Amino acid sequence: MVSYRTLLLAGAFAGSLNAFSVGGGGSSEARLRVECSRSSAFVQVRLDHDRRIGKLVLEIRDRNGRVLYHEEGKALTEELVRRVDKGMLPRGTHTLSIVGKGLSLSQDFTVE
Repeated sequence: MVSYRTLLLAGAFAGSLNAFSVGGGGSSEARLRVECSRSSAFVQVRLDHDRRIGKLVLEIRDRNGRVLYHEEGKALTEELVRRVDKGMLPRGTHTLSIVGKGLSLSQDFTVE
């Protein structure tokens, strides 16, 4: 299992489109992509999983750990796509995290 620290280190390329794959023993795989470009007014989040995702919590935190955006919901399919308005986020580096049953992913991104 990939640790939270490893995912954060892998997210060093903030501000560009990055994808992470996390496998829990080979039977389950999830891919998280966060895109935050200057030309868009939105942060686009895409989570693809090889099974139905179910209940999850999506949060965006600033560098100090304060929660800037929080959403709880249920994804009844194998994919989740969200667009978050960049206007409500201050400039700087933030961390997006998604936590669900058997699923814990995070990625850094930068709002310019």
